[in-house]
Amino acid sequence: MRKTLLFLLLVFCAACSTTRPFRTSDGKRIPNSIAQVRRLKINGSKQFLTIRGADRNKPILLWLHGGPGGVAMPLYMHHSAALEEQFVVVYWDQRGSGKSYSPRISPASMTLDQFVSDTHELTSWLKKNFHQDKLFLVGHSWGGFLGLHVISQHPTDYAALVAVSPITDGPRSEQVSYEFAFHQAQQRGDTAGFSTLKRIGPPVNGLYQGGFDATLQERNLVQKYGGSYHQNLGGTFYRILWRSKEYNLFDYLKTKKIYRLNWPMDHAIWPTIDLKRQIPMVNVPIYFCLGRHDHHVPATVVADYCASLQAPVKEVIWFEESAHHLCFEEPQKFHALLKEKLLGIKPNVVRASDNK
Repeated sequence: MRKTLLFLLLVFCAACSTTRPFRTSDGKRIPNSIAQVRRLKINGSKQFLTIRGADRNKPILLWLHGGPGGVAMPLYMHHSAALEEQFVVVYWDQRGSGKSYSPRISPASMTLDQFVSDTHELTSWLKKNFHQDKLFLVGHSWGGFLGLHVISQHPTDYAALVAVSPITDGPRSEQVSYEFAFHQAQQRGDTAGFSTLKRIGPPVNGLYQGGFDATLQERNLVQKYGGSYHQNLGGTFYRILWRSKEYNLFDYLKTKKIYRLNWPMDHAIWPTIDLKRQIPMVNVPIYFCLGRHDHHVPATVVADYCASLQAPVKEVIWFEESAHHLCFEEPQKFHALLKEKLLGIKPNVVRASDNK
């Protein structure tokens, strides 16, 4: 009986994925809007999209989430809702992440080349189905790193890339991040944190001898010292996750399996990342959004890469009240930036004379 109830619960949870429609003030669905959760086969792997836009003819904005791995898309969806008026926003769970996780995914397919190919195939599908020549890309952390590889290999498909706290140099980023945590532990008199970092030891070529556990311990200390989230968002994220209509308990229960699938790729790629050497030039406009307090993927390292990169349009925008997750910490500024840089919509500026 208990097994039957558990089975029914899981079936119920799996069937509860939906997304709210766009409605007018009197409750009618907005004509030509789009709000759907759909499964799409991409390079032989079933992957999930949530597509949302008040007008399906608006430009497409494809979100490349961080990671690799995890179930964070509800956070991106919650904080990007305001963009759905000016864009058709495509929230994509990449191969092996979120709703796209499956135990049938071959670990051998978890490579950077495969993720670039997946992004390109999804882009081709979106262009065809929405009758658009180019897409806008926005990528956070790993997603920014992936986006740089995508526009480097397929520049004609994209109108611009917004790279949010992207990974640009794995070994150097890890060294700078560790040094930040070490100095903070000393300055704060955090003996427990200091002992943990001494035991872990500094990274060698971007990796810790203790592997995933050591990496997680270092990241937890960076967060403790305000280098991942600068603002105290409290339990906001948990409320967002549990209130999501698109994701359910069954999706969240897969988190550990998702990490196990993605970690070998992350571990293999991290020491090799050096975009100064690998991607010195792109032929697509690019906007780097960096949190002033980011020590998770240190913003100083990213800014150094930005200075050397050649691009037809290139700009670095600093978010002074954020760390690594600026799209969650300063969402209004982030939204205004995307509308201005990608669509030419200037933010409303209140003049002094307007207040008289």
